[in-house]
Amino acid sequence: MHPNITFTQLRCFVAAAETGGFTAAAQRIHLTQSAVSQAIAGLEDALGAKLLIRTRVGVKLTDLGEAAFAEAQALLAGAQRLAAVTKASDKLSGTTLRIGSVQSAAARLLPGWLKPFRALYPQAGITLHLGTDEEVNDWVLADAVDIGISGEPHPDLDNTIVANDDFMLILPGGHPLAKNASIGLDAIDGERAIFPGGGGNRQLDDALAAARSKPNILFLVRDNATIFGMVREGIGLTVMPDLTLPDDTSGLAVRRLTPPLRRDLHASVRKQDISPAGRAFLELLPIGK
Repeated sequence: MHPNITFTQLRCFVAAAETGGFTAAAQRIHLTQSAVSQAIAGLEDALGAKLLIRTRVGVKLTDLGEAAFAEAQALLAGAQRLAAVTKASDKLSGTTLRIGSVQSAAARLLPGWLKPFRALYPQAGITLHLGTDEEVNDWVLADAVDIGISGEPHPDLDNTIVANDDFMLILPGGHPLAKNASIGLDAIDGERAIFPGGGGNRQLDDALAAARSKPNILFLVRDNATIFGMVREGIGLTVMPDLTLPDDTSGLAVRRLTPPLRRDLHASVRKQDISPAGRAFLELLPIGK
């Protein structure tokens, strides 16, 4: 059976332990000395233990009181956090967090990032728009979304790295190049390829140019699942970030690039006039990955 304990009793006990006396505790928490004394006596009765001993210079904790003091502090801190959560949830009531994101971040990262936001701001709405790097940045610039998650920073936005991954070479399972553990981009020169469509990727384009590699791009496809399905069927290979990989890679040969080609994912917001919802979400992101 749980003891009948109130937060007033805990506040009085903690204040007395920290100040060393009932009078000082009463002054701190704005109660009378007799109210503090009665609250602590009620707490001791509820717990069936002596927590404080009166001395000529004030009060001191008993051995059990030392242990109870730490637990009482934790309970009061928890109550303060609970109040903060309630207050925070009201702050964004009636607002909507508008996110633009590339597919890989939306599928692999956003669910985990949105969980604490939803816990803190349960009354806020959330909308998500999927697009290419270029589209996501354009949406942020046009104030169509509050925050964008993409692989390309934009000079006219505030860009913060929140995650990173490596580009991988994805081949049909029986492709001759699959015998290698890692492969340079020069090795796919002239190879049939399916690449993400709708804007391209400047980082990958620059790396291919540096390697003097020109794959024979047969299709530009916006949907990642469709790209991997076409690779499975042997239509061509692709180069995609690690986060885009499906859970089931059967029929695919996933190989690392030599040298590695790393992609940084950025959270991008307008340099001015960021919405309260966008700012609150940004503050919860894992900055500097």
